[in-house]
This record gives sequence, C-alpha cells and structure tokens, in this order.
Amino acid sequence: MVYFELPSKRELDSIDSKERMNIFRQYFAASRYDRLIIQKCLLSSAYNESSFSEVKDMEREHDENYYDKVKIIKEYGFIDEFIVAVKEEEQAIQKIIEAYDKRMRMSSL
Repeated sequence: MVYFELPSKRELDSIDSKERMNIFRQYFAASRYDRLIIQKCLLSSAYNESSFSEVKDMEREHDENYYDKVKIIKEYGFIDEFIVAVKEEEQAIQKIIEAYDKRMRMSSL
C-alpha cells in the first residue's frame, strides 16, 4: 500500500489553498489506489485463504489512516478545505458508480 505523509502544519500554512487542495487530492488518489490493492488481495483469498487475514489487516490500517488524517487536518485548522476536497472526491466516486451501474444494467439485458 502507498504511504501518504501529510505535510506539517507549518508547510500547509506556507502554501495557498489551491496547493493544499492538490495535496488533499493526492491523498485521495493514494487512498483509491490502496482500495484497489485491498480488492486485489480480497479476490486472491478465493484461492489463497491465508490472505484473508491480510485483507482484514489492510482494511483496518486503511480506515485508521483515514481517521488519523482527518483528526490531524482538524487539529491543523484546515477541515473546511478538506471537506471541499471530500465532496469533490464523493462526486468523482459517484460518477464511477453511475458508470458501473449503467454497464451492469446494459449487460443484464
């Protein structure tokens, strides 16, 4: 999985909101990448049952990492900007879901 290190408060303070938004976008891209790695490991558990515990550990680590990042961002005072990035990410994911929904509906005809 990708390790994403959030810049320090001092570093985030020294850049403008546009640059901070790009950092938040990078974080979400790393998170999506990690989710794909987790999904790949989950799939492999069908033929390698020992990987199932690894999947659970990866899921836990991924979720804890997210909650830690949110906590730090709140402490740094950038939660409002982060929420804008969260909503942007939600919209992007919704578009992906809609594309899959459309493909699935078409394939069931």
